[in-house]
Amino acid sequence: MWVVVLGLAFAQPVLGQALVPETQCLMLPMEPAVRARQAALVVEAEVLDAQSFWDTDHHRLFTRHRMRVFSLLKGQVADTTGLVLITEGGRLGFDQQILTNTLSLAAGQQGVFFLTRAPWTGLPTTAGRAWTPYGSEQGFIAYNLAERTATEPFRTYPALDATFYKGITQLTGQGRRVLQPNPALAAPLPATMQRGTLAPVVANFGPQIIPAGAGALLTINGTGFGSARGSGFVEFRNADDGGTTRVKARDKDYVSWTDTRIEVRVPSSAIGGSPAGSGTVRVTTSDQQIVDSGGTLTVVYALTNVESTTGLIARPNHIAQNASGGVTFHFGPNFASNAAAAAAWQRALATWRCQTGINWEVGTPATANTIADDNQNVVAFDAGAQLPALVLGRTTSYYAGCQVPGGEVVFWVKEVDMQFDDGANFQFGPAFAIGALGQIDFETVAVHELGHAHQLGHLILPGAVMHYSIARGQNTRTLSSSSDIAGGRQVLRVRSFKSLGCSNQPMLPAPLTSFSAKYEKATGVTLTWTTRDECFLNNFVVERSVGSDTTSWKRLGVVATRPGGQYQFFDAQVPGGLLYYRLRLTRPDGSLDNVAPTLLSTEGTSAAVVVFPNPATEDQLQVQYPATLEGTVVFRFYDSVGRRIRTTSIATVAGLNILPLNIAGLRPGFYVLRWRDAQGNTGSRKFVRQ
Repeated sequence: MWVVVLGLAFAQPVLGQALVPETQCLMLPMEPAVRARQAALVVEAEVLDAQSFWDTDHHRLFTRHRMRVFSLLKGQVADTTGLVLITEGGRLGFDQQILTNTLSLAAGQQGVFFLTRAPWTGLPTTAGRAWTPYGSEQGFIAYNLAERTATEPFRTYPALDATFYKGITQLTGQGRRVLQPNPALAAPLPATMQRGTLAPVVANFGPQIIPAGAGALLTINGTGFGSARGSGFVEFRNADDGGTTRVKARDKDYVSWTDTRIEVRVPSSAIGGSPAGSGTVRVTTSDQQIVDSGGTLTVVYALTNVESTTGLIARPNHIAQNASGGVTFHFGPNFASNAAAAAAWQRALATWRCQTGINWEVGTPATANTIADDNQNVVAFDAGAQLPALVLGRTTSYYAGCQVPGGEVVFWVKEVDMQFDDGANFQFGPAFAIGALGQIDFETVAVHELGHAHQLGHLILPGAVMHYSIARGQNTRTLSSSSDIAGGRQVLRVRSFKSLGCSNQPMLPAPLTSFSAKYEKATGVTLTWTTRDECFLNNFVVERSVGSDTTSWKRLGVVATRPGGQYQFFDAQVPGGLLYYRLRLTRPDGSLDNVAPTLLSTEGTSAAVVVFPNPATEDQLQVQYPATLEGTVVFRFYDSVGRRIRTTSIATVAGLNILPLNIAGLRPGFYVLRWRDAQGNTGSRKFVRQ
């Protein structure tokens, strides 16, 4: 997503007030007359529901919306409650696809839709004769029902009155025809803040600098907030549009609400999906009195959050997708053939890799320019009208998830695709873009889009790469240490370099490409690792812990970097039993990035599984089970002649587990216990039931 500042104004007063002439999410502004001419159907409508579905090839998710039509401004519509509108992206079960600079709608939203027939092939027949907004985000004027105003990219509308509708009908050439009343617009305006002894007051808030989407708590102090939240809410400036509109915190973001203090987490996926940005904070009380803060909140970075179909918000993590412990991008044929574009994109990748440690690489070219859920991270130009009108590029993040033992839902990035407009006026570099020539710096765009791939959202923070806007001729290729780098490091350290379950391998910190540990009785433990294109690295630290303890680590040594990227470390003085080893990368600022610990046993991995007591005299058998990752182990009981007589599954955590197995009902005799865990490890143990 990106915003390009243009050097010309374009809005007619009757159509709303033009904001600073910018694009949002790598979009160029669309002339209202062009939009009205290209749309076959223009309606004032409300979204009734949203249901995601796969295309027939199971490569792309779309979302089907059923619309209630209040008035007609162009074209004809027969069904005022069954109009079908399709948008790209969606979520279905644990699968999600989120596209930048692409319209996303939720039930209850109202506005004016400029519609054209859905152009995509492979839609199932259940989609019916579907429509889609022309230009995606620019095909929708969104209503703010509480204030009776409206907004769209590049324009605001101060009132939903006769002038507003007249401006649209002048361009469509068709008078507005009301099909049914709109109760929301017919209702009286909500009460506004009235200054007085009972009016709410925001005295201060803290902290003043805070991240969004990281669970950080903002405390708002003042008076008159009400003894309980009720229908009250807190709003932040919308980082996706530079603060033109506001976004509400979700219900689950509120921690406490009293008459003098509100505690709320700053969201990066507020109601509507946009992140909270820098600016004033607004409090609306349960009786609809409104107060804005005097001070300004600074959101220093925003971590991408995804929402499950049950409403759970979670931060996705990166996983190891390739043999190097990271993610491989592949250039489509039309992108690989543009040497300057490919070089600029690779410079942008190196910028992130060498300042956050994300393990990204560029692999062999793709065989096609396909943007789809196909387990291949593709970077390509579009061909024809694959991108919405006046969209210069976008990033698609594909997510998958699972529920781990304990009930938590874990989401991870399973694929990322990028697509750019082949007709845009890009300066591919390495020379800088020139504003007088109307050029957009491609490397600047690529650094920003890779920030989205890194799972960072927009900011209202000039100077940061993830700031929502850029001017033609602006060249912002350097990451902000306090914002872009800090957010990127948080994504990696807190989640991506750790084992979070779901049978996924954690990402290795770049420039690491492999790490392994092997025990041999004669020589001890040998640790082996490799690197590639070393940067952002001072040295390596090797540590060990004993038993199931992964909190108390003993430093075994420090290994200096050397040419060639091949390393070994020997631990000859090895204690007996279970052992954990980990490798730590020392960064230039002195901080350390940890490789997920590796579990070993001086008796061999299978020998570390112990069944006790043996013989078993009670109705419960205990199993000592060392697990390398969180997951589930399936145990099967066999009798002395090989018949399976019982099966049970038990959840495990990473580390040493003591698992109880119920053997009530087993007759005295000889048995074999076999197991298989989520990583495919198998084994067996014999035991006697007395």
